[in-house]
Amino acid sequence: MGVPGSPEQLRKWLDTHGIPYRSWGTQGAKSVDQLWDEIAAGETVLESEPPLRRVTVVTLRILQSGKELVEVAQLMADGSWRPRNEAPAEKMKPGETASETARRCVAEELGVEGPGVVVSAGSERRVRRGPSPSYPGLTAEYVFHDVDVQVPGLSSWNFWTREAGDGVVAGHLWGWR
Repeated sequence: MGVPGSPEQLRKWLDTHGIPYRSWGTQGAKSVDQLWDEIAAGETVLESEPPLRRVTVVTLRILQSGKELVEVAQLMADGSWRPRNEAPAEKMKPGETASETARRCVAEELGVEGPGVVVSAGSERRVRRGPSPSYPGLTAEYVFHDVDVQVPGLSSWNFWTREAGDGVVAGHLWGWR
């Protein structure tokens, strides 16, 4: 079987490759349907040999008073917590530039839009391969594009934002480190 073309084929593909997906959708892991949505949106590509999830991510460096903004934790819809301690980030969509993805991330994750958001022209690229925290048992290769972004109006204290409805994450706790 090649790369799956439907959610049902995705489940068969996961079974064929020995990926333990039956616990996905619980304890902070995303579901098979969410993986399918990523594939359908072009945010994720699966490779068969060996099984691998490829994702291109834009990571934002947002500085204020000499400190960098990080997502401290996520509050999951089921009431559990998922520690993060990571910079704001968003999966790149097909045809998007790193700058466009960064602006979308600021709007979706922090609720800030407009001309005051300034994205640097260049980006640094790095690659990381390892276990996928979102899909346990599936190896992922992340290609990161790190960009500097200026975002006006952010609190200088820790603050919360609400998730725009993915059904798994209810909110994000942000802090300066």
